[in-house]
Amino acid sequence: MSEQEKKIMETCGKLVPLLTEVEKEKFLSFTEGMAFLTARLTCDSAPERK
Repeated sequence: MSEQEKKIMETCGKLVPLLTEVEKEKFLSFTEGMAFLTARLTCDSAPERK
């Protein structure tokens, strides 16, 4: 894990306990959406197999 990835995890770890349950649901939805789009873009940019 890179230093930047560790910093992201640390920052999110500090943030989550401060959120309300509704904010946690919104944050989770946002991060799941980012993961979905990233996976989709990664698959779309891969060369086609024949």
